[in-house]
Amino acid sequence: MQLELKRKGYSYIAVIGVIFAIAAVLIAVWFFIPKERINKVLNPFGKNKDTQIVKNIPNPLTGILYTEEESGSWLNKRPIGAMVNNHTDARPQSGLIYADIVYEMVAEGGITRYLAFFLTQDPLKAGPIRSIREYYLVLVKELGDAMIMHIGWSPQALVAIESWPVRSLNRLGLNCENVLPDPTDLDCWRNKSRVDNDIPWEHTAYANISQLRKKGEEAGWQGYDETFVVWSFKDDVSKYGTYPSASEIYIDFWYEGDYSAIFKYNASDNSYLRYLGYDQNGQPQPHRDAETGEQIKIRNVIVQFATETAISGDDKNRLDYELEGSGEAYIFMDGKKIDATWNKSSRAGRTLFYDMNGTPIQFNRGKFWISIVPDRNKTQVEIY
Repeated sequence: MQLELKRKGYSYIAVIGVIFAIAAVLIAVWFFIPKERINKVLNPFGKNKDTQIVKNIPNPLTGILYTEEESGSWLNKRPIGAMVNNHTDARPQSGLIYADIVYEMVAEGGITRYLAFFLTQDPLKAGPIRSIREYYLVLVKELGDAMIMHIGWSPQALVAIESWPVRSLNRLGLNCENVLPDPTDLDCWRNKSRVDNDIPWEHTAYANISQLRKKGEEAGWQGYDETFVVWSFKDDVSKYGTYPSASEIYIDFWYEGDYSAIFKYNASDNSYLRYLGYDQNGQPQPHRDAETGEQIKIRNVIVQFATETAISGDDKNRLDYELEGSGEAYIFMDGKKIDATWNKSSRAGRTLFYDMNGTPIQFNRGKFWISIVPDRNKTQVEIY
């Protein structure tokens, strides 16, 4: 009898020991193996269940990888561009933090304007929206023949919209004159708070990018340009590790002041924080989103040098930029500066960037900010 009880006691101890051993293994797996590398859930009471999360669908604009479920809302869709005002009365802007790519160049008188492209996130409020110039439309054609939201146009841009043609949302009969509090479910509107505070009318218009996408698709502009050329992307942070450091970038398109662009490298997340103009103490001002207060941050900063000319006989002294052809550029990523060249073979062709050996640049997976600077002002881009 005592022997039988002793055997049962040993059995209980053995069972408890097995349970503790299994628990110890599971705890070790949970705490000491990186979560992104745990591809299986160990189930001692049944079969192992595969829980691998596969992110293998790239955003064609940024190279960021998504799961099939995550990509469902934008896969095989056309980007939407928006002309965003950068006049001092138009700040702070809304929605730029959601753009996949932002182009920045002078519209007139040294005042820059933004062309923001959205694909993976369509903000409910973007703006203030402004008029468009012909040379911005060259970039619209390049980005997969994107749809473009603007309010107004230069005479040259109107000719291009009608003859190239361009998928201009503004030409779909939008009514952007209603003064309303936001956000709204309208395509576009005038912000009541700005109007009530006597902000000039041209700095008060906003757009709902999500609604505009529906409007464009109703016009038959759904789908994705299969000929769109995707840039090359890398996952190796050290690829350009031997290049010169670039912790701070200062860009004066025409002159130093309210429209100077500044980027500062943040090593903690391998991004560049963006600043816009200077405060009364001469310090760069963080460029923040009006809705969230979040500062804009970018994984890839490009300074592209292009020839700027005044349009002969234009009554508003409008400008033109030569964006077809080739030129010089600086590429900034991973806290490094890469001297580069650019080439664009046709109006709809993608601008391609190469290092000084003629090898295509491999970018970080992430958002882009491209500052197009007059090539006569190359010395007004300073790097520290």
